[in-house]
Amino acid sequence: MYLYSLIFLAALVFLTYRWKAMQINELKPWVMPAALVIKVLVGLLLFAIHFQTYGLNELSHDGETFFKEGKILNDVFYMSPLAYFKFLTGIGENDALVQKYLYMTEYWSGNTLSLTNDSKNVIRIHSLIHFFSLNAVYVHLSVLCFLSLAAVRNLFLSLKSYTRLKPHLLFWSLLLVPSTIFWTSSMMKEPFLFFGMTLLLRAILVKEGVWKRTLYTSLSLILLLGFKPYVLICMLLALSVVAVYRYFFNYKLLPTLLTLSIFTILGLSFLNGPRDQVVHFITRKQFDFVNVGKGGIHALGDTCFYYFQPHQYDAVEQTGKNLQVIKPVDAYIIRFGTTTRPKPIHLEPNSDTLVVTYFAPGCMSYIETTPIDNSYIQLIKNIPEALINSMFRPFLNDPGSNLKYLSFLEIWMLMGFFVFTLIKRRKLDDDGKALIFGLIVFAFLLFTLIGWTTPVLGAIARYRYPAQLAIVLIGLIIMNPPKQFIR
Repeated sequence: MYLYSLIFLAALVFLTYRWKAMQINELKPWVMPAALVIKVLVGLLLFAIHFQTYGLNELSHDGETFFKEGKILNDVFYMSPLAYFKFLTGIGENDALVQKYLYMTEYWSGNTLSLTNDSKNVIRIHSLIHFFSLNAVYVHLSVLCFLSLAAVRNLFLSLKSYTRLKPHLLFWSLLLVPSTIFWTSSMMKEPFLFFGMTLLLRAILVKEGVWKRTLYTSLSLILLLGFKPYVLICMLLALSVVAVYRYFFNYKLLPTLLTLSIFTILGLSFLNGPRDQVVHFITRKQFDFVNVGKGGIHALGDTCFYYFQPHQYDAVEQTGKNLQVIKPVDAYIIRFGTTTRPKPIHLEPNSDTLVVTYFAPGCMSYIETTPIDNSYIQLIKNIPEALINSMFRPFLNDPGSNLKYLSFLEIWMLMGFFVFTLIKRRKLDDDGKALIFGLIVFAFLLFTLIGWTTPVLGAIARYRYPAQLAIVLIGLIIMNPPKQFIR
């Protein structure tokens, strides 16, 4: 396996060196192959961190699960090519088919039948890679690192005319953004998200033929819808705001902000149906993530579900799917699948048997957040808390593993870089200002959405990398670098 993985990586490095579509004219030919090797090494570091530091309670076993379930799905092809095609496309897939072929899976069999299910789409891609990977996990890693390197190239082509940095400095700055290179050098969803985002930026910012821009836009929409729809929504909202700023108000910021504020207030006041649906969706996401973050056992009794938190486990005895109360305990009654708050209940030991329907061990880096409770007023009130949690945490006294210190350091290095570029800023033309405005709106929306819904700092560190990347791009665009760094 190791020999084949090395041979495969060497072939990808050679392809990167020789293939024009992976080269950048302004850089030496060896730069892109070297960047690929760096990304693979970072991916191996991520493997090591997961194996030695993280466990199931840190939501970091996704890559391993995607790999294994991709193999299970790939094996379906050899049993029934038609069934594999149904799973791959979603056309004709049903519960009976899942139970027949994929009953051993966790993510696939536990999710809805949908082509917009991002976990299933990652499994689909891994199942295709299994056709030539010989079940070598490092081949999968190399393929996804190759894809995310292509995303860095897209980003370079999109930004090179908006910054004064020399090409090689711009490239290495884009490649080595800590959170970006860390999470996109993985076997999870992030490489696909990164590639989709940068394709859309390239379609918008690079002057190429109509057919190329149409192709890039179409592929980016497919990827973003398939892997992270909420990031696509943030990008489209940011593009809409920029369009208003550019075409309706001729690059005038104040009337743009006033108009958008008025329409937002009117929308919240009068569009009750759509507003309430959005608020309920965000409430549902927050509620689900709180359940995962806190951990606990959900068990079905005769008439309701009971919820036991991890510190109450010594009061119950679990045998397989069966659960019995063996000590007096203050548990909760819940309406499973709804956002209704749990109601406290005191239980005494008895012979009744409960059926375990859901179990999660909880997350080390869980933090308390203010419940939204389907209230759009509370949603607005939560914006400052959401921004603080998603932009500035973890703090030094926050829960979590020792990796929180690296995340803490990255955050304040990023903020220091941003302040430095503000001090050393240059005068921008109208197109540069429009791009900056769009990046600010995108980062604000994504930071807010993540902060609203995510009470786990380890997950926040992973989800926010596109917003942090947007801050880096803003700094690179507005910065007036020293003369020796100017192209």
